[in-house]
Amino acid sequence: MFKKIDTALLLRFPLLWNTKLPYMILIGLLFHVLAFLTGFWFQDFGKDLHNKDFYFYTNRDLATVGIGIIGCIIVLVWFMFYIRHNAFKSFYPKKTNDLFKEWLFVLIMLSFFTMAFFTVKYGGRYAAMNVFSQEELKKNAEIAYKGRLLLLNDGNSKEIQQVVPQKDQPDSMTYTANNDVFEYKGRLFPWKSMIANHDFEIYYSGSDLDSLYTDQVRMLYYKSDSVQIKKTLDEYFSLLKEHHLKTNISTSLWFKYFYNEPSFVSEVYIDDRSGYAAADPSDEFYDTKQFYVDSYILKDYYGKIINSRKSKIFDDEQLLVLVYLALSLSTVIIAFRVSTLQQWVISLITVLLLVVLNAGLLGLTGDYFTDFKNFLIALFAELLIFLLLVFVAKNRKNLSAIALNVLVLGFPFVFLCSAAAFYKVFIDLRDRELEIPYRQLEFYSHNSFLRDAAIVNFMIIFIVLLFLLRLIRNRKALPGN
Repeated sequence: MFKKIDTALLLRFPLLWNTKLPYMILIGLLFHVLAFLTGFWFQDFGKDLHNKDFYFYTNRDLATVGIGIIGCIIVLVWFMFYIRHNAFKSFYPKKTNDLFKEWLFVLIMLSFFTMAFFTVKYGGRYAAMNVFSQEELKKNAEIAYKGRLLLLNDGNSKEIQQVVPQKDQPDSMTYTANNDVFEYKGRLFPWKSMIANHDFEIYYSGSDLDSLYTDQVRMLYYKSDSVQIKKTLDEYFSLLKEHHLKTNISTSLWFKYFYNEPSFVSEVYIDDRSGYAAADPSDEFYDTKQFYVDSYILKDYYGKIINSRKSKIFDDEQLLVLVYLALSLSTVIIAFRVSTLQQWVISLITVLLLVVLNAGLLGLTGDYFTDFKNFLIALFAELLIFLLLVFVAKNRKNLSAIALNVLVLGFPFVFLCSAAAFYKVFIDLRDRELEIPYRQLEFYSHNSFLRDAAIVNFMIIFIVLLFLLRLIRNRKALPGN
Protein backbone atom coordinates (compact mmCIF):
# COMPACT_ATOMS: atom_id res chain seq x y z
CA MET A 1 0.00 0.00 0.00
CA PHE A 2 2.70 2.46 1.02
CA LYS A 3 4.87 1.50 -1.97
CA LYS A 4 1.96 2.13 -4.37
CA ILE A 5 1.32 5.58 -2.87
CA ASP A 6 5.02 6.39 -3.02
CA THR A 7 5.24 5.31 -6.67
CA ALA A 8 2.13 7.32 -7.57
CA LEU A 9 3.66 10.43 -5.95
CA LEU A 10 6.91 9.89 -7.82
CA LEU A 11 5.18 9.61 -11.20
CA ARG A 12 2.38 12.16 -10.83
CA PHE A 13 3.65 14.63 -8.20
CA PRO A 14 7.46 14.48 -8.29
CA LEU A 15 7.92 17.65 -6.22
CA LEU A 16 5.78 16.28 -3.40
CA TRP A 17 7.67 13.00 -3.57
CA ASN A 18 11.02 14.77 -3.61
CA THR A 19 10.25 16.94 -0.57
CA LYS A 20 8.36 14.15 1.25
CA LEU A 21 5.79 16.80 2.16
CA PRO A 22 2.74 14.45 2.54
CA TYR A 23 4.68 12.14 4.86
CA MET A 24 6.06 15.05 6.86
CA ILE A 25 2.56 16.50 7.31
CA LEU A 26 1.40 13.18 8.79
CA ILE A 27 4.47 13.01 11.02
CA GLY A 28 3.90 16.66 11.93
CA LEU A 29 0.34 15.92 13.08
CA LEU A 30 1.67 13.21 15.39
CA PHE A 31 4.35 15.64 16.54
CA HIS A 32 1.69 18.23 17.45
CA VAL A 33 -0.23 15.58 19.40
CA LEU A 34 2.98 14.79 21.30
CA ALA A 35 3.54 18.52 21.90
CA PHE A 36 0.03 18.93 23.33
CA LEU A 37 0.40 15.92 25.62
CA THR A 38 3.82 17.15 26.75
CA GLY A 39 2.44 20.60 27.55
CA PHE A 40 -0.48 19.04 29.40
CA TRP A 41 1.53 16.48 31.33
CA PHE A 42 4.65 18.48 32.20
CA GLN A 43 2.73 21.42 33.59
CA ASP A 44 3.57 23.53 36.64
CA PHE A 45 0.21 23.49 38.41
CA GLY A 46 0.66 20.60 40.86
CA LYS A 47 -0.86 21.34 44.25
CA ASP A 48 2.24 20.37 46.24
CA LEU A 49 4.23 23.61 46.42
CA HIS A 50 6.71 22.56 49.11
CA ASN A 51 9.71 22.48 46.77
CA LYS A 52 8.39 25.03 44.30
CA ASP A 53 11.01 27.34 42.88
CA PHE A 54 10.31 31.05 42.62
CA TYR A 55 10.83 30.63 38.86
CA PHE A 56 7.42 29.17 38.17
CA TYR A 57 7.45 27.74 34.64
CA THR A 58 10.38 25.30 34.98
CA ASN A 59 8.50 22.22 33.74
CA ARG A 60 6.80 24.06 30.88
CA ASP A 61 10.07 25.52 29.61
CA LEU A 62 11.88 22.19 29.87
CA ALA A 63 9.01 20.54 27.99
CA THR A 64 9.23 23.19 25.26
CA VAL A 65 12.99 22.64 24.94
CA GLY A 66 12.43 18.88 24.79
CA ILE A 67 9.84 19.22 22.04
CA GLY A 68 12.21 21.53 20.17
CA ILE A 69 14.99 18.91 20.32
CA ILE A 70 12.65 16.16 19.10
CA GLY A 71 11.49 18.41 16.26
CA CYS A 72 15.11 19.11 15.26
CA ILE A 73 15.86 15.37 15.15
CA ILE A 74 12.81 14.74 12.95
CA VAL A 75 13.78 17.53 10.54
CA LEU A 76 17.39 16.27 10.45
CA VAL A 77 16.24 12.75 9.51
CA TRP A 78 13.95 14.24 6.85
CA PHE A 79 16.87 16.28 5.50
CA MET A 80 19.01 13.15 5.11
CA PHE A 81 16.28 11.53 3.00
CA TYR A 82 15.64 14.77 1.14
CA ILE A 83 19.19 15.17 -0.17
CA ARG A 84 19.42 11.53 -1.26
CA HIS A 85 17.39 12.28 -4.39
CA ASN A 86 18.72 15.63 -5.61
CA ALA A 87 17.14 16.55 -8.90
CA PHE A 88 19.78 19.24 -9.46
CA LYS A 89 22.52 16.65 -9.49
CA SER A 90 20.76 14.25 -11.89
CA PHE A 91 18.79 14.31 -15.12
CA TYR A 92 15.44 14.95 -13.49
CA PRO A 93 13.23 17.40 -15.44
CA LYS A 94 12.57 20.74 -13.76
CA LYS A 95 10.06 23.30 -14.95
CA THR A 96 10.64 27.04 -14.67
CA ASN A 97 9.01 27.54 -11.26
CA ASP A 98 9.70 24.11 -9.76
CA LEU A 99 12.58 25.29 -7.60
CA PHE A 100 10.44 28.04 -6.13
CA LYS A 101 7.65 25.52 -5.46
CA GLU A 102 10.14 23.20 -3.83
CA TRP A 103 11.32 25.99 -1.52
CA LEU A 104 7.68 26.79 -0.75
CA PHE A 105 6.99 23.17 0.23
CA VAL A 106 10.04 23.18 2.51
CA LEU A 107 8.90 26.45 4.11
CA ILE A 108 5.39 25.09 4.73
CA MET A 109 6.78 21.94 6.32
CA LEU A 110 9.22 23.78 8.59
CA SER A 111 6.57 26.35 9.60
CA PHE A 112 4.19 23.54 10.49
CA PHE A 113 6.79 22.00 12.81
CA THR A 114 7.73 25.31 14.48
CA MET A 115 4.07 25.92 15.32
CA ALA A 116 4.35 23.07 17.86
CA PHE A 117 5.57 25.77 20.27
CA PHE A 118 1.99 27.04 20.48
CA THR A 119 0.65 23.49 20.81
CA VAL A 120 2.76 23.07 23.95
CA LYS A 121 1.30 26.31 25.30
CA TYR A 122 -2.22 25.12 24.51
CA GLY A 123 -1.58 21.87 26.38
CA GLY A 124 -0.38 23.89 29.37
CA ARG A 125 -3.46 26.10 29.29
CA TYR A 126 -5.73 23.08 29.08
CA ALA A 127 -3.94 21.67 32.14
CA ALA A 128 -4.48 24.95 34.01
CA MET A 129 -8.21 24.78 33.28
CA ASN A 130 -8.47 21.32 34.87
CA VAL A 131 -6.69 21.92 38.19
CA PHE A 132 -9.64 23.62 39.90
CA SER A 133 -13.22 24.41 39.05
CA GLN A 134 -13.92 28.07 38.29
CA GLU A 135 -15.64 28.60 41.66
CA GLU A 136 -12.91 26.87 43.68
CA LEU A 137 -10.17 28.77 41.86
CA LYS A 138 -11.82 32.13 42.45
CA LYS A 139 -12.33 31.40 46.15
CA ASN A 140 -8.78 30.12 46.77
CA ALA A 141 -7.19 32.94 44.78
CA GLU A 142 -9.06 35.52 46.85
CA ILE A 143 -7.94 33.86 50.09
CA ALA A 144 -4.32 33.68 48.89
CA TYR A 145 -4.26 37.36 48.01
CA LYS A 146 -6.06 38.66 51.10
CA GLY A 147 -4.09 36.43 53.46
CA ARG A 148 -0.79 37.69 52.12
CA LEU A 149 -2.00 41.28 52.37
CA LEU A 150 -2.85 40.75 56.07
CA LEU A 151 0.67 39.44 56.71
CA LEU A 152 2.73 42.08 54.90
CA ASN A 153 4.45 44.46 57.28
CA ASP A 154 7.51 46.20 55.91
CA GLY A 155 8.33 49.62 54.53
CA ASN A 156 8.30 48.59 50.89
CA SER A 157 4.78 47.17 51.10
CA LYS A 158 3.15 50.39 52.31
CA GLU A 159 1.27 52.59 49.89
CA ILE A 160 2.50 56.19 49.79
CA GLN A 161 -0.35 58.67 49.62
CA GLN A 162 -1.06 62.39 49.56
CA VAL A 163 0.81 63.12 46.35
CA VAL A 164 -0.29 66.68 45.52
CA PRO A 165 0.95 69.48 43.21
CA GLN A 166 2.86 72.28 44.87
CA LYS A 167 0.49 75.12 45.78
CA ASP A 168 2.69 77.87 44.34
CA GLN A 169 2.98 75.98 41.02
CA PRO A 170 -0.48 74.69 40.12
CA ASP A 171 0.56 73.72 36.58
CA SER A 172 3.85 72.15 37.60
CA MET A 173 4.63 68.47 37.07
CA THR A 174 6.61 68.45 40.33
CA TYR A 175 4.92 66.59 43.19
CA THR A 176 5.52 66.19 46.90
CA ALA A 177 4.72 63.06 48.91
CA ASN A 178 3.86 62.73 52.58
CA ASN A 179 4.53 59.29 54.02
CA ASP A 180 3.76 60.17 57.64
CA VAL A 181 0.06 59.36 57.50
CA PHE A 182 -2.30 57.19 55.47
CA GLU A 183 -5.83 58.40 54.75
CA TYR A 184 -8.66 55.95 54.19
CA LYS A 185 -12.29 57.03 53.87
CA GLY A 186 -11.66 60.26 55.74
CA ARG A 187 -9.75 58.71 58.65
CA LEU A 188 -6.04 59.22 59.20
CA PHE A 189 -3.83 56.31 60.20
CA PRO A 190 -0.08 56.20 60.79
CA TRP A 191 1.78 55.37 57.59
CA LYS A 192 3.15 52.20 59.25
CA SER A 193 -0.38 51.00 59.90
CA MET A 194 -1.37 47.57 58.55
CA ILE A 195 -4.21 49.28 56.71
CA ALA A 196 -1.62 50.83 54.37
CA ASN A 197 -0.45 47.41 53.19
CA HIS A 198 -0.28 47.12 49.43
CA ASP A 199 1.07 44.37 47.16
CA PHE A 200 2.67 46.23 44.27
CA GLU A 201 3.04 43.23 42.00
CA ILE A 202 0.15 42.78 39.56
CA TYR A 203 -1.74 39.61 40.42
CA TYR A 204 -4.39 39.30 37.71
CA SER A 205 -3.14 40.75 34.43
CA GLY A 206 -5.79 42.89 32.78
CA SER A 207 -8.04 42.89 35.86
CA ASP A 208 -8.95 45.24 38.72
CA LEU A 209 -9.33 42.44 41.29
CA ASP A 210 -6.06 43.47 42.94
CA SER A 211 -7.54 46.85 43.85
CA LEU A 212 -10.85 45.25 44.88
CA TYR A 213 -9.24 42.76 47.27
CA THR A 214 -6.94 45.44 48.71
CA ASP A 215 -9.91 47.68 49.44
CA GLN A 216 -11.86 44.81 51.04
CA VAL A 217 -8.96 44.05 53.41
CA ARG A 218 -8.68 47.73 54.34
CA MET A 219 -12.38 47.79 55.14
CA LEU A 220 -11.80 45.01 57.67
CA TYR A 221 -9.33 47.25 59.52
CA TYR A 222 -11.52 50.29 59.04
CA LYS A 223 -14.52 48.53 60.64
CA SER A 224 -12.34 46.67 63.17
CA ASP A 225 -14.01 43.47 61.92
CA SER A 226 -11.99 40.98 63.93
CA VAL A 227 -14.46 38.16 63.21
CA GLN A 228 -14.02 38.38 59.44
CA ILE A 229 -10.25 38.84 59.80
CA LYS A 230 -10.06 35.68 61.90
CA LYS A 231 -12.11 33.78 59.33
CA THR A 232 -9.86 34.96 56.48
CA LEU A 233 -6.68 34.04 58.36
CA ASP A 234 -8.03 30.59 59.32
CA GLU A 235 -8.88 29.91 55.68
CA TYR A 236 -5.48 31.20 54.59
CA PHE A 237 -3.48 29.00 56.97
CA SER A 238 -5.64 26.04 55.96
CA LEU A 239 -4.85 26.75 52.31
CA LEU A 240 -1.13 26.92 53.12
CA LYS A 241 -1.36 23.49 54.74
CA GLU A 242 -3.23 22.08 51.74
CA HIS A 243 -0.34 23.10 49.47
CA HIS A 244 2.33 21.85 51.91
CA LEU A 245 3.68 25.33 52.52
CA LYS A 246 5.15 26.30 55.87
CA THR A 247 4.62 29.02 58.44
CA ASN A 248 5.25 29.38 62.17
CA ILE A 249 2.55 31.97 62.74
CA SER A 250 -1.06 31.22 63.64
CA THR A 251 -4.25 33.23 63.87
CA SER A 252 -3.86 33.71 67.61
CA LEU A 253 -0.26 34.88 67.27
CA TRP A 254 -1.26 37.27 64.51
CA PHE A 255 -3.89 38.90 66.72
CA LYS A 256 -1.36 39.10 69.54
CA TYR A 257 1.31 40.94 67.57
CA PHE A 258 -0.56 42.74 64.78
CA TYR A 259 -4.14 43.53 65.74
CA ASN A 260 -3.39 46.71 67.66
CA GLU A 261 -6.47 48.92 67.60
CA PRO A 262 -7.07 51.65 66.64
CA SER A 263 -3.86 52.40 64.70
CA PHE A 264 -3.01 48.79 63.73
CA VAL A 265 0.70 49.55 63.92
CA SER A 266 3.10 46.71 64.65
CA GLU A 267 6.88 46.57 64.71
CA VAL A 268 6.87 42.81 64.28
CA TYR A 269 8.14 41.50 60.96
CA ILE A 270 7.03 38.42 58.99
CA ASP A 271 9.61 36.96 56.64
CA ASP A 272 8.64 35.48 53.28
CA ARG A 273 10.86 32.42 52.88
CA SER A 274 10.59 32.50 49.09
CA GLY A 275 13.00 35.44 49.08
CA TYR A 276 10.45 38.11 48.19
CA ALA A 277 10.54 39.85 51.58
CA ALA A 278 10.98 43.53 50.90
CA ALA A 279 12.90 44.58 54.01
CA ASP A 280 15.03 43.14 56.78
CA PRO A 281 13.72 42.78 60.33
CA SER A 282 15.23 44.89 63.05
CA ASP A 283 18.20 43.33 64.82
CA GLU A 284 16.40 43.29 68.17
CA PHE A 285 13.39 41.41 66.79
CA TYR A 286 15.50 39.15 64.61
CA ASP A 287 17.45 37.88 67.62
CA THR A 288 14.39 37.12 69.73
CA LYS A 289 11.61 35.85 67.47
CA GLN A 290 11.24 35.47 63.73
CA PHE A 291 7.95 34.72 61.99
CA TYR A 292 7.89 33.36 58.47
CA VAL A 293 5.31 32.29 55.92
CA ASP A 294 5.47 31.03 52.32
CA SER A 295 3.04 33.67 51.12
CA TYR A 296 4.45 34.75 47.78
CA ILE A 297 4.61 31.27 46.26
CA LEU A 298 0.96 30.63 47.18
CA LYS A 299 -0.25 33.91 45.71
CA ASP A 300 1.90 33.48 42.62
CA TYR A 301 0.60 29.93 42.10
CA TYR A 302 -3.03 31.02 41.84
CA GLY A 303 -2.14 34.10 39.85
CA LYS A 304 -0.30 31.97 37.27
CA ILE A 305 -3.24 29.56 36.97
CA ILE A 306 -5.73 32.38 36.43
CA ASN A 307 -3.52 34.12 33.88
CA SER A 308 -2.78 30.82 32.11
CA ARG A 309 -6.47 30.01 31.77
CA LYS A 310 -7.16 33.25 29.94
CA SER A 311 -3.80 33.81 28.23
CA LYS A 312 -3.65 34.23 24.46
CA ILE A 313 -2.05 31.24 22.77
CA PHE A 314 -1.00 32.90 19.50
CA ASP A 315 1.17 35.91 20.19
CA ASP A 316 1.93 38.06 17.12
CA GLU A 317 5.58 38.57 17.97
CA GLN A 318 6.22 34.93 18.79
CA LEU A 319 4.43 33.86 15.61
CA LEU A 320 6.60 36.12 13.46
CA VAL A 321 9.78 34.90 15.17
CA LEU A 322 8.86 31.27 14.48
CA VAL A 323 7.87 31.98 10.87
CA TYR A 324 11.14 33.82 10.23
CA LEU A 325 13.04 30.95 11.85
CA ALA A 326 11.38 28.57 9.40
CA LEU A 327 12.09 31.01 6.56
CA SER A 328 15.80 31.18 7.43
CA LEU A 329 16.10 27.39 7.66
CA SER A 330 14.27 26.94 4.35
CA THR A 331 16.67 29.27 2.52
CA VAL A 332 19.67 27.46 4.06
CA ILE A 333 18.26 24.12 2.90
CA ILE A 334 17.39 25.28 -0.62
CA ALA A 335 20.85 26.87 -0.98
CA PHE A 336 22.42 23.54 -0.03
CA ARG A 337 20.12 21.86 -2.52
CA VAL A 338 21.43 23.77 -5.51
CA SER A 339 25.10 24.22 -4.52
CA THR A 340 28.23 22.26 -4.04
CA LEU A 341 29.28 21.83 -0.42
CA GLN A 342 32.13 24.32 -0.91
CA GLN A 343 29.82 26.98 -2.39
CA TRP A 344 27.28 26.48 0.39
CA VAL A 345 29.85 26.78 3.20
CA ILE A 346 31.43 29.89 1.67
CA SER A 347 27.98 31.45 1.26
CA LEU A 348 27.07 30.81 4.91
CA ILE A 349 30.37 32.18 6.19
CA THR A 350 29.95 35.27 4.00
CA VAL A 351 26.46 35.96 5.33
CA LEU A 352 27.60 35.51 8.95
CA LEU A 353 30.53 37.89 8.41
CA LEU A 354 28.20 40.50 6.90
CA VAL A 355 25.88 40.18 9.90
CA VAL A 356 28.78 40.74 12.31
CA LEU A 357 30.06 43.69 10.24
CA ASN A 358 26.69 45.42 10.02
CA ALA A 359 25.92 44.80 13.70
CA GLY A 360 29.26 46.40 14.59
CA LEU A 361 28.34 49.53 12.63
CA LEU A 362 25.28 50.06 14.85
CA GLY A 363 27.41 50.82 17.90
CA LEU A 364 30.48 52.28 16.24
CA THR A 365 30.09 55.98 17.13
CA GLY A 366 27.47 55.91 19.86
CA ASP A 367 25.25 58.33 17.93
CA TYR A 368 21.99 56.75 16.74
CA PHE A 369 21.65 58.87 13.64
CA THR A 370 25.22 58.37 12.43
CA ASP A 371 25.28 54.65 13.24
CA PHE A 372 22.02 53.88 11.46
CA LYS A 373 23.04 56.01 8.46
CA ASN A 374 26.29 54.04 8.16
CA PHE A 375 24.35 50.80 8.62
CA LEU A 376 21.96 51.63 5.75
CA ILE A 377 24.78 52.73 3.44
CA ALA A 378 26.70 49.50 4.11
CA LEU A 379 23.58 47.37 3.68
CA PHE A 380 22.66 48.78 0.28
CA ALA A 381 26.30 48.78 -0.85
CA GLU A 382 26.56 45.08 -0.05
CA LEU A 383 23.29 44.38 -1.85
CA LEU A 384 24.52 46.22 -4.94
CA ILE A 385 27.88 44.42 -4.92
CA PHE A 386 26.31 40.97 -4.85
CA LEU A 387 23.79 41.87 -7.55
CA LEU A 388 26.69 43.01 -9.74
CA LEU A 389 28.53 39.76 -9.06
CA VAL A 390 25.45 37.80 -10.16
CA PHE A 391 25.06 39.57 -13.50
CA VAL A 392 28.56 40.86 -14.32
CA ALA A 393 30.45 37.73 -13.26
CA LYS A 394 27.91 35.24 -14.59
CA ASN A 395 30.59 33.53 -16.70
CA ARG A 396 32.47 32.70 -13.52
CA LYS A 397 29.91 30.18 -12.32
CA ASN A 398 31.45 29.51 -8.93
CA LEU A 399 31.53 33.21 -7.97
CA SER A 400 28.06 33.99 -9.30
CA ALA A 401 26.63 30.88 -7.59
CA ILE A 402 28.03 32.04 -4.24
CA ALA A 403 26.63 35.55 -4.85
CA LEU A 404 23.20 34.09 -5.64
CA ASN A 405 23.29 31.99 -2.48
CA VAL A 406 24.21 35.03 -0.38
CA LEU A 407 21.24 36.93 -1.83
CA VAL A 408 18.89 33.99 -1.16
CA LEU A 409 20.15 33.65 2.43
CA GLY A 410 20.37 37.33 3.28
CA PHE A 411 17.67 39.15 1.35
CA PRO A 412 14.77 38.05 3.63
CA PHE A 413 16.20 40.43 6.25
CA VAL A 414 17.33 43.34 4.07
CA PHE A 415 13.98 45.13 3.86
CA LEU A 416 13.14 44.41 7.51
CA CYS A 417 16.47 45.81 8.75
CA SER A 418 16.15 48.82 6.44
CA ALA A 419 12.62 49.57 7.66
CA ALA A 420 13.71 49.34 11.31
CA ALA A 421 16.68 51.64 10.65
CA PHE A 422 14.57 54.22 8.79
CA TYR A 423 12.03 54.19 11.61
CA LYS A 424 14.72 54.66 14.25
CA VAL A 425 16.34 57.53 12.32
CA PHE A 426 12.95 59.20 11.80
CA ILE A 427 12.14 59.04 15.51
CA ASP A 428 15.60 60.31 16.41
CA LEU A 429 15.33 63.28 14.04
CA ARG A 430 11.85 64.14 15.26
CA ASP A 431 12.96 64.10 18.89
CA ARG A 432 15.95 66.29 18.13
CA GLU A 433 13.75 68.80 16.33
CA LEU A 434 11.13 68.87 19.07
CA GLU A 435 13.75 68.47 21.84
CA ILE A 436 11.88 65.64 23.51
CA PRO A 437 14.28 63.95 25.97
CA TYR A 438 12.02 61.01 26.79
CA ARG A 439 9.08 59.49 25.01
CA GLN A 440 6.77 57.27 27.05
CA LEU A 441 4.33 56.09 24.37
CA GLU A 442 4.15 56.18 20.62
CA PHE A 443 0.88 56.34 18.76
CA TYR A 444 2.48 53.87 16.37
CA SER A 445 4.65 51.78 18.67
CA HIS A 446 7.94 50.11 17.80
CA ASN A 447 6.40 46.64 18.12
CA SER A 448 3.45 47.48 15.88
CA PHE A 449 5.75 48.95 13.26
CA LEU A 450 8.10 45.96 13.26
CA ARG A 451 5.14 43.56 13.09
CA ASP A 452 3.66 45.34 10.07
CA ALA A 453 7.07 45.68 8.42
CA ALA A 454 7.67 41.94 8.89
CA ILE A 455 4.36 41.13 7.20
CA VAL A 456 5.11 43.41 4.23
CA ASN A 457 8.63 42.01 4.07
CA PHE A 458 7.25 38.50 3.85
CA MET A 459 5.26 39.40 0.73
CA ILE A 460 8.33 41.04 -0.84
CA ILE A 461 10.40 37.94 -0.08
CA PHE A 462 8.05 35.74 -2.14
CA ILE A 463 8.46 37.99 -5.18
CA VAL A 464 12.25 38.31 -4.88
CA LEU A 465 12.85 34.61 -4.19
CA LEU A 466 10.64 33.70 -7.16
CA PHE A 467 13.00 35.75 -9.35
CA LEU A 468 16.22 34.49 -7.70
CA LEU A 469 15.22 30.82 -7.69
CA ARG A 470 14.12 30.97 -11.32
CA LEU A 471 17.50 32.51 -12.12
CA ILE A 472 19.30 29.72 -10.26
CA ARG A 473 17.27 27.06 -12.03
CA ASN A 474 18.03 28.53 -15.46
CA ARG A 475 21.75 28.84 -14.75
CA LYS A 476 21.94 25.20 -13.76
CA ALA A 477 21.05 24.29 -17.39
CA LEU A 478 18.86 21.43 -16.17
CA PRO A 479 16.90 19.07 -18.43
CA GLY A 480 13.59 20.69 -19.26
CA ASN A 481 15.06 24.05 -20.30
